[in-house]
Amino acid sequence: MATVQTPPELNLPSPLPVTQNSSEFDFVALTMTALRLVNPWAVEAKTQWQARIEPGTPEAKDRILTLAEVSQHDTPRDCWVVIYDRVYDITTFLDEHPGGADIMLEYAGGDASTAFRSSGHSKSAAKALERFVVGELPIHERMYRRPGGMRLSDIPE
Repeated sequence: MATVQTPPELNLPSPLPVTQNSSEFDFVALTMTALRLVNPWAVEAKTQWQARIEPGTPEAKDRILTLAEVSQHDTPRDCWVVIYDRVYDITTFLDEHPGGADIMLEYAGGDASTAFRSSGHSKSAAKALERFVVGELPIHERMYRRPGGMRLSDIPE
């Protein structure tokens, strides 16, 4: 028969002083227990707006989009701009724009309010933007539609 050898028991001194005081918490043990319940390295990269909302719908007007989110839409196949603190998906309008797609692509993924205003767009052009609305900037990123912001009398409501 084979015999199984077991290692001798070692009695090592504790590297940290062990206290038996019940009023103190062992924060390391508590943290390790919490980490077993939640894996902090398993973060899901999920954006808030995964479902596509059609531009111009009431759901789109209630949507809040940050400038960081808008900046990700800067290609001819996915082109968003910010005009007067509202976010517009102008991808389908690029080929229809009288000034050409190139001028619009210069501002893709960014704020085009100054360019829109300085190029002399009519009130009907500003009204026509409603069909392209996909959201609005959060109040802390707005320049026009916020208390104490820039006052322009002719921006669309």
